[in-house]
Amino acid sequence: MFLCGFGCFNDVFDCGAILLTLRPPRSGFGFGAADLPQEYDHPPLIEVWLGVEFDQPLIWNDTIEVAMHQRLGSDWSGIWKSIGPAERHSLETTRIERQLTDIMGDRAIRFGAPGFGFGWLGHNGSRYPRYESIRDGFVATLDAVCELMPELGSPLRWNIAYVNRIPQGTVWNSPEDWGFIRLWQPNPLPKLGILCDGFAGRWQFPLDLERGLLAIELTHEMQVSDENPFESLWLRITASGSTELQESSLFDGLDFGREKIVRAFSELITPQAKCFWGEGPRR
Repeated sequence: MFLCGFGCFNDVFDCGAILLTLRPPRSGFGFGAADLPQEYDHPPLIEVWLGVEFDQPLIWNDTIEVAMHQRLGSDWSGIWKSIGPAERHSLETTRIERQLTDIMGDRAIRFGAPGFGFGWLGHNGSRYPRYESIRDGFVATLDAVCELMPELGSPLRWNIAYVNRIPQGTVWNSPEDWGFIRLWQPNPLPKLGILCDGFAGRWQFPLDLERGLLAIELTHEMQVSDENPFESLWLRITASGSTELQESSLFDGLDFGREKIVRAFSELITPQAKCFWGEGPRR
């Protein structure tokens, strides 16, 4: 059971017989730090996920599914469905997860063999509730998971992902405009006649002090609405790392990863795009 609830870093996390001490953050960063980049009035952010992988694989069955539904309560009265790479807008090609969405449609939990993720969904137009709120939901889900599946052992890895959807007609109209993301370069193979339709790219960087990895994925997708097809760029920024490092823990890692993602987005995007999304001081 998670003994202290959200925001108490010095107690002990007990998931079965294995204990993991939660150390204070060591990134020099706290919630609402004044030196974080600016915020946006209408950002392209569409999903945020906090996840954990465990020492033992998560064995999913109907009994666990029912028990988890009951443990989470009436706010999670929907049905479980399978989620693949396409729904995650990820370049992974194999992993399938089970997802449960809350009755408001703006929170979701995804279970896979390595562990689970808790996320915010903004597809219905809901406003981003801030990182602290999502972190609260992750902690509550972690408490439920460890109560129902104590055999999982201790957390091995943390991961956090910010997913941005950037439709055509906003900060870009054609691939020539994709330079608003600084990693983008014009098509390097023009003599082959290769078009950018369906483009997918991934960049991976080590984080400081070998604390993990920062992965940036950019994909161009054609989507179909009720009226007309439309194109979008999907920008997914993921930070991940181990909980086994001497100066790290699960929650320290998540907070550290969130900081790096926020800073990475600010570095990646041109001032013109930031202006379009309403860049302003942090609140």
